[in-house]
Amino acid sequence: MCIKKVIAFTNFNSFYCKYKPLTPYGLEHKDAMHFYCTHKELDEVHEITDVLIQFIHSDEHKALKTEHHLNRIDRLNSLNKSEFDTVDLHLIKKFLLNYRAITALLPQDIKTIIGHNSNHESLWNALSPNGETDESFYLSSAFSNELKLIREAIQLVNTHLSTLIKETLASIEEKYQLPFSGREFLLVSKTRTELQEAKELRCEFYDSHLMKVKPVFGKNYLNKQFEKEKLLLKETEAERDILTELSKLIVNEKQQLHQSIEAIRLLDTTLAKARLASQLKLTKPNYKASHLKVTEGFHYPLWETHQSKGLAYTPLNATFNSNTILLSGSNMGGKTVLFKTLAFLQLLTQLGFRIPATEFHTSVFSAIHVLGTTQANSIEGLSSFGEEIHQLTNALDSKESRLLFVDELAKTTNATEAKAILCAVLNFITKNKQLTGFFSTHFTKIPDMEGVSKHRMKGLNKESFEKHYQKESAAISDKIRLINAFMQYEVIADNDSKKSKDALSIAGILGLQPEILKDANNYLKKK
Repeated sequence: MCIKKVIAFTNFNSFYCKYKPLTPYGLEHKDAMHFYCTHKELDEVHEITDVLIQFIHSDEHKALKTEHHLNRIDRLNSLNKSEFDTVDLHLIKKFLLNYRAITALLPQDIKTIIGHNSNHESLWNALSPNGETDESFYLSSAFSNELKLIREAIQLVNTHLSTLIKETLASIEEKYQLPFSGREFLLVSKTRTELQEAKELRCEFYDSHLMKVKPVFGKNYLNKQFEKEKLLLKETEAERDILTELSKLIVNEKQQLHQSIEAIRLLDTTLAKARLASQLKLTKPNYKASHLKVTEGFHYPLWETHQSKGLAYTPLNATFNSNTILLSGSNMGGKTVLFKTLAFLQLLTQLGFRIPATEFHTSVFSAIHVLGTTQANSIEGLSSFGEEIHQLTNALDSKESRLLFVDELAKTTNATEAKAILCAVLNFITKNKQLTGFFSTHFTKIPDMEGVSKHRMKGLNKESFEKHYQKESAAISDKIRLINAFMQYEVIADNDSKKSKDALSIAGILGLQPEILKDANNYLKKK
């Protein structure tokens, strides 16, 4: 299945952008667009969705707090290593803090269903030796007594150094009137030759008039600096030992951490689906049905477009009791909308979403194929007809269950052969029950075939339209708006008893010359 083609055909991304997981793990799963192909997988998703919808409705405050903590989670660096640095530990601590806050908010049934198995108490305590509850991480003295003693010694040395510096600078200022005031050097006149002999100062020529003067802090200062360097090396070793011990704890708990990450991913993605279902009042599809049925079904992107333009939208109501469906009707009559609606609802169903319909009864398919409705990828050496047949062959050549939407099969070849190919493909699908195919056509008098369910779009309500139509109106947008308003997007049984002239009616409304329309009608009367 080329899911990109189904997505493009249904304008799916304009709906999918409303689905908003909050964690990096949830967003990764969203980008992957996992297409569920078994009842078991979909049962699990909807079981969790049911529980989370109830959670949202029963305690919105806790649901919002849960979403807040989900939004605080960052992606961990790889856990598949033996040594972790302070950046790794910061991310793990931040994850644990928010994970523990989330599980404290969730009722037990949700924790069980998402696979929550540990609060990581020992690892959390190890990363928070002072009992701190913030997301930051640093190797504080609380991690080991050795580190504490070393840092106390460093602090003592720093105090001594500070005292030496302060006393030395005070002495220099009093004796030589040189106010360093924290500066490393001063520029003074070369005329002050007495400074060159001072043991507390180091003088260097700067230019022809000035010399640079630096304080000398003496042997005690140097000794303290050496002592500090040794202590800093010991501090680094002590910190390394702490990181080693913490790394061992993480390695030992790696499996539980992976399970917690998966629990967060599942919670994040399903809570986002539950939130969307609640906001848009979506319903659970029946994906274990023996036939396809839609009641009050919406193609949501198209419905939004109609809303923005102030156009009426007719939801889809249809029942198809066969695996082979032939749909006829004029252009603008709604065949493409029907295909888009069914493909959209099926894609939503197999991505684990609730759907915009009162009812949607369907089956689970291994793939969805859309042919003839979107721009195909060019295959070198093949004509449009060749590409179409190549795609159809691939879609039909499988023992897996597949759902096909085919618009005007073989429309780029001559009508006689195209009609023959269509009838043969319809007959093939009736004999292959793992396939379900929807085919649109302009051909009339397609012979009745066992197993083929023939339908057509009801079309334009001419009587109602003519009551409102003002021929003097020249605005094409007004004409199209009126056509849409009085087009009956209903699916009815087709017994070939009525020949639709919607195409000629629409052509006349849109301004085609009356002489051409008259000749076209005369031609139809002779047929």
